[in-house]
Amino acid sequence: PTTGTTVSMDAAIDEGRRLVVFSLGDEEYGVPITLVQEIIRHTAPRSIPGSAPDVEGVINLRGRIIPVVDLRRRFGVVGERPAEAKIVIVSLDRLTVGVVVDEVREVLTLP
Repeated sequence: PTTGTTVSMDAAIDEGRRLVVFSLGDEEYGVPITLVQEIIRHTAPRSIPGSAPDVEGVINLRGRIIPVVDLRRRFGVVGERPAEAKIVIVSLDRLTVGVVVDEVREVLTLP
């Protein structure tokens, strides 16, 4: 069965080489664009009692409950989170999670 959408092999390879680049403190990181569902403005998640220290809580994103992880805390980045922080919604296998980042910089295509 097909979905009616045809993607060429070259286009699929190009998508695999594109990264969403974000910053945490003075460092930059990248995640494959194919894993990113969307990027939203940071909103305070609802806390979850007994959760790991780097889990801020959960958000309701259009009827879906999404756990939110503070990458600054997870990676041990010191300093304050900027007011314009973002939540990057990523899908890994069957898990969808939001990760809090300082800033989304760009979409980078690797050669």
